Amino acid sequence: MNIEEEPSPTTAEEERWAALESNPEVLTRFCHLMGVAEEWKVVDIWGLDPDLLALVPQPVVSLVLLFPTRTSDGSKARQFTTVEKHGLGDQVYFLRQLEGHLDNACGTIAMLHSLMNNRAMLGLEGEQGVVEKFYCQTKDMDGEQRGKYLDTYKDIVEVHNMLAIQGQSNMVQSEKVCHHFVCLTEVSGHLVELDGAYNSGPCVVDRIEDGDTLLSSAARFVQSKYITPSSGNIEFALMALVKGYED
Repeated sequence: MNIEEEPSPTTAEEERWAALESNPEVLTRFCHLMGVAEEWKVVDIWGLDPDLLALVPQPVVSLVLLFPTRTSDGSKARQFTTVEKHGLGDQVYFLRQLEGHLDNACGTIAMLHSLMNNRAMLGLEGEQGVVEKFYCQTKDMDGEQRGKYLDTYKDIVEVHNMLAIQGQSNMVQSEKVCHHFVCLTEVSGHLVELDGAYNSGPCVVDRIEDGDTLLSSAARFVQSKYITPSSGNIEFALMALVKGYED
């Protein structure tokens, strides 16, 4: 009698989309490999107080937030939300993080949302970089179709996994991943949250008022949506894509 052996668990190194580390250097490298000029970098934001926000170089193109998706008892901290459609929705590039295919791709998706919605500012329009080619091939698709296309887009998959391997800490298997990346950026003078896993579409938060900035508006949003409801007891990392930062 033949006895079939159970397949060995997939290691983090073998996964199609290994989890990216929350590391500004890794995300900066991703941007440059996608075609963004060297003058643009991802930097840490050390806190939401005005004095700490003042240390962030300007201009800020987008912010990337990493937050826990599970509570201390292992239950889900976030649920899928059907976002109310907004008049600006058609101006926002959004792609879905398809469950079962792109489960660990949230870091790359957050950065793609950052780049795709700021192509002109980043000098990507009309160029031949990876991200601009992906944009041109997917601009007429809906969010679901873009997610499916990303899952098989070799040039981005290979960069993602190369950077996951090069991260500073040990790679994490998908079933152990308990944090999630989202993007916050400005579209037509409005703060927009782009979460391909937990939102059905782009979430237009509010208009950025005169005298306000993307950074200050996003900081208030992160405080009200993520920090305050958790009584401040939330592990998170906040980073910004900025220009002209000197090491």
